[in-house]
Amino acid sequence: MAALIVPWLLAALLVGTPAAAQLDVTMYRSWYPPDLTLVNGLFRVDGAMLGTGAACEYRVRLVVVDSTGTRLVNNEWDGRCPPPLHGVAGGALETFQFAVLPARYTVEVSVEPSGRPDSRVTTKAVLESMPATSLVSDLILARRTGWVDSANDVQWTITKGQVGIAAASEAVVMDTSPTLAYYLEIYPPEGRTLNGRLTAVIRRPDGRQLAQIPLQRVDSVQQARPMAGNVSLAGLPPGDYVLEARVELADTVLVRTHAFRMEGRSFAAQTAASGATAAADGYFASLPDAELARLFDAVIVTLRAQRDRDLYERLNPDGRRRFLAQYFGVSGPTPGGQGTNPLDVYLGRVAHVERQFVGRSGEEGWRTDRGRVYLLRGEPQGKVARPLPPAGTSPFEVWNYTDAPGYAYLFVDEAKIGSFRIIWSNDPNEASLPDWDRRVGPEAVEEMLRMGIRISRGGGGGNS
Repeated sequence: MAALIVPWLLAALLVGTPAAAQLDVTMYRSWYPPDLTLVNGLFRVDGAMLGTGAACEYRVRLVVVDSTGTRLVNNEWDGRCPPPLHGVAGGALETFQFAVLPARYTVEVSVEPSGRPDSRVTTKAVLESMPATSLVSDLILARRTGWVDSANDVQWTITKGQVGIAAASEAVVMDTSPTLAYYLEIYPPEGRTLNGRLTAVIRRPDGRQLAQIPLQRVDSVQQARPMAGNVSLAGLPPGDYVLEARVELADTVLVRTHAFRMEGRSFAAQTAASGATAAADGYFASLPDAELARLFDAVIVTLRAQRDRDLYERLNPDGRRRFLAQYFGVSGPTPGGQGTNPLDVYLGRVAHVERQFVGRSGEEGWRTDRGRVYLLRGEPQGKVARPLPPAGTSPFEVWNYTDAPGYAYLFVDEAKIGSFRIIWSNDPNEASLPDWDRRVGPEAVEEMLRMGIRISRGGGGGNS
């Protein structure tokens, strides 16, 4: 993105992490008298990025250095990701704020997994302060804006005076709620009144204009004023876009841009393009809502991308039918249940999970640890079950998948009521307890070694 066209996006520099890891930090600048630039930054952290799986605890370090090499900001804080929801790992949104005088600065953000300094992810960029002659701040796109007051329990990501902004690490609009919130500030020069209008232009990334939407009037603005509101994007096809906010004054046009992505209709659009019109015909169209939920609520476990999981949770039944028709195809399961296509495999695993792993309190089988792993990976190549272990130890099961990527799982029923949970795994998306070997006893450790599973007291490992 060209200089002074913001938000500022920091490109990731990887230190000891897989090539797929990435830390994207977005910074928004605003001006504050007499001549300060206020910077609001945010970024998302998850276990996949850090290579820690669900055990997503980390330390953040923010460093701001001026052109002489002097450190003006050197802050550190600890963070952790929220617990998995329905077995799906989530991410944490981190924010920061600092103010600087007119100059050029280097901003560096690093995230280090707890106890793993060699897996630190670092990203840095050069930041230009805003000149005192600036007329417009950077543009922020968000899910929502509103007033900050005691009657409003919204968790605002950024606050600007009495205005709250629910921003995220990415600006994403879902077709189930096709509205995008915007925020920017206008700074009239001393002794001058600004009049004009604020207009939104929607463009493709290649610059092609798709729509022009009037937002609000700029009437008799004589002092700094926030401009906030919502723009409807109903009917916009899925894809990547740029919102161009144009402050059109009598003698100049001030432009600020921000990328966003439209999601939700992509599955319907792809389905229509391939002839898979699930809403009109096909296997999924014939399923009543209750049967759709019983069989396919669990499909969220098999979706690899967080945005696909978020999308599926928000869709109504008809939207889920279109999603599933694209995901599996419109054809139904093979008669007799002996087929090997993806839908046959999925439904076979769902049936097994619901027979074998229903929780003691009536919890659906796919929400249990064993059910979730079975649904995702199927029958393990190696399995040991000890429902009646020696006195003083807990029932346990070891599942070993010898095919790639070679993950193993140790489930323990510490309460002895049939409620097994994972306490060790070499799957990076699962959290191992630091004292797992003491919790389960020597028999389980011996069984794991006998099965060829490499283990360490730190919780990692792999198949030999």
